[in-house]
Amino acid sequence: MSLRTVQLLALFICFVVPLVADGQTAFERAKVQAEAGDADAQLEMGEIYRRQVGTPAGDSIAVMWYTKSAKQGNATAQCNLAFMLENGYGGVKDEKEALKWYRKSAKQDYPRAQCGVGVMYEFGKGVDSDHVAAVKWYVKSAEGKYTPAYYNLARMYERGYGVARSDTAALRWYLMAAEANYAQAQGQLGWIYEHGMGSIRIDTPEALRWYQRASFNDDPMGRFNLGRYYYFGLGGIKKDYKIAAELFHSAARAGNTLAQYILGQMHETGLGDAVEQDQKEALELYLKAAERGHKGAQFRAGRMFYYGYGTEKNLKVAAYYYGLAEAQGDVYAAGNLGIMLFEGQGIDKDTEKGAAMLRKAADAGIKEVRDYMYRNNIK
Repeated sequence: MSLRTVQLLALFICFVVPLVADGQTAFERAKVQAEAGDADAQLEMGEIYRRQVGTPAGDSIAVMWYTKSAKQGNATAQCNLAFMLENGYGGVKDEKEALKWYRKSAKQDYPRAQCGVGVMYEFGKGVDSDHVAAVKWYVKSAEGKYTPAYYNLARMYERGYGVARSDTAALRWYLMAAEANYAQAQGQLGWIYEHGMGSIRIDTPEALRWYQRASFNDDPMGRFNLGRYYYFGLGGIKKDYKIAAELFHSAARAGNTLAQYILGQMHETGLGDAVEQDQKEALELYLKAAERGHKGAQFRAGRMFYYGYGTEKNLKVAAYYYGLAEAQGDVYAAGNLGIMLFEGQGIDKDTEKGAAMLRKAADAGIKEVRDYMYRNNIK
């Protein structure tokens, strides 16, 4: 065994499976204490199972331990239990019960729970939506210096939800969250300075600075927007498709639909030495974005199946994706689906419905559709 291996093993023993004085692991000691009714140990057991550290993992077991601790009044356990119930982790989703536990924790001035109550009121989860109440709870949480509450208050001021709309107040709260290293706020500041917001003027260098900070903090939208700067050569940055693709890939892996879509376009056609043409990869990216409702990705997925790019040709599936895009107002999808319906390509023929879709696309100014209608005498 090499010296390096011995060192790594020693670190593993110290940090992953620590022993207490009597030879028990920290997990074993916590379990003994938790089973004896110690609320803090019960919370610790919940955290261990929730994070899957060194034990057979299971959200349902975490919920069990959080519940035991919460019933003894542990504010952190109450908040964690509420979060699990709100999101259905552990097999049971119960928003009303989640709100009950958030409130119990919030009454103990636990800032994260106060923010949680605000979220429940804002989005009407377990209670009727009430933006004024949401703001009240966000303010309480912000007073406890909980950074996500700063961000949520910024959103409320930006939109005028529960408070009088104020660009100045929104900017102040976004800056507070961003300076506390909250990545989403950093990305949003980038967007505000790129596009302006009310009295806040466009400041491209400042936008770039915030996108860079958001990207550094692994914010998917921040990385997508920074990728745009390299892709289009914005903000004085020299175009670099390779760096743009790397940023888009990172954002796409994190589920950013905009990155999935633009990266799909890059792979569909290829982009010099920066991105290799790979239509199979392009289709996979389009499908991921399409599943999350991106109409452009739905249209392009339909086209890929129609022509057999990156997959076997499948007109029925093509019509399905064109239909999804058309339902969201994509006129190009309307034109393509209109032709398929008018001719019965892979789907049941319906000349009346097909003609209606073709008219919609023609009215939007698509020349190819107008030419098709002229050739087929469609009025």
